[in-house]
Amino acid sequence: MYSFIARQPVFDKNMSTVAYELLFRDGMTNRFPDVSPEYATRQIISDLFLSTSLPKLVGNNNCFINFPPEMIVQGFADTLPHDKVVIEILETAKPTDELFDAVRRLFGWGFKIALDDFTLENGWERFMPYISIVKFDIRAYSFEEITQYINQHKKHLSKVKLLAEKVETAEEFERYKAFGFHLYQGYFYSKPEIIKNKRLAPGKVLQLQLIQEVNTPNPDMFKVENYLKRDLTLSYTLMRYTKNVLFKNRGIVLGKNATLRDTLLYLGINEVRRFVSISCLTNMADVKTDQLYHMSLVRGMFCELMAKETGNARLSGDAFFCGLFSLLDTILGISMEDLFRQILLPENVMNALTKHEGVIWQFLTLARLYEEQDWDNAGALLDSFKLDQATVIGAMQQSIEWADNISA
Repeated sequence: MYSFIARQPVFDKNMSTVAYELLFRDGMTNRFPDVSPEYATRQIISDLFLSTSLPKLVGNNNCFINFPPEMIVQGFADTLPHDKVVIEILETAKPTDELFDAVRRLFGWGFKIALDDFTLENGWERFMPYISIVKFDIRAYSFEEITQYINQHKKHLSKVKLLAEKVETAEEFERYKAFGFHLYQGYFYSKPEIIKNKRLAPGKVLQLQLIQEVNTPNPDMFKVENYLKRDLTLSYTLMRYTKNVLFKNRGIVLGKNATLRDTLLYLGINEVRRFVSISCLTNMADVKTDQLYHMSLVRGMFCELMAKETGNARLSGDAFFCGLFSLLDTILGISMEDLFRQILLPENVMNALTKHEGVIWQFLTLARLYEEQDWDNAGALLDSFKLDQATVIGAMQQSIEWADNISA
């Protein structure tokens, strides 16, 4: 599945982009789909969290998001970043007491509020101290009507920024600029640009959040437990992993009434990290990426073994994750840069996978050279590590057998 968000620039008097209005689209055609305003707003909010990082869409600029009044009252805007999002109240809104209380609350939290296609009906006056931007549709009214209206209501509009939307010509821009408008939108500047992104399913987002939590310096095991409880498949896999892989090998047996928390405590954080990473990768892979998943497992174990063989045992955990996540961009269909906007891993892992630098990147490079049977370049790397070929071939075979066991 893909998400589609149109973004239309908002310009200032100098024709510099200062914000974007985000608009829901259901495909690459640049028109509003036949859906309710509530549905469109829900999709925009969902896509911002599940598919597309806000900085990728708007950079350092703010963004306008349209909100039907009911959704503002119900608190849908409350959790958005107040320093990035401008709450735009749709023109269909009525100045109710419930909406007034919600707007005042959002203003108190630092949000900027905009009124769309504004007409100052009775009842809106009390809202104005909490409004930052007022938008005027210059296609709906003439220049004379708009300027007369503003002059008549200077008392209420003196402290807000005026935005002219649907500006289509340079003459219109100059005219409204001369009158004192601050912001502009329209096809004269830029048609809305469709941004297409791979949409991650909510379950995959949860798993990415879990991966991030276990890779923090001091993981909160209560959070880890809660994440696992929200995913029945992961919880079941953890119990099976514990029974069949770890404790069976160590001769440890958990009681029949052992809880999820008991299991996590027995495992310890290093084994929890390994389990979470492997299991989440398993769940993210589909039939088309099974081979990539197996290759990721092989790379992870191989990089870990290479760290130990080269006297870098302290890096063995990070080396494992570097190999394990080296194909995650292909498995999920998003770039490494976008992936690391959603989760944070140890810095040397991220540098290896995005900047291709560091010793663990060299371990991964060696794994790739063996996959491609590029013996000449592999030999040069072996020399730099002072390793013999038999050791590396043995490590690769051990990694394949381990991956086969995990995949079974």
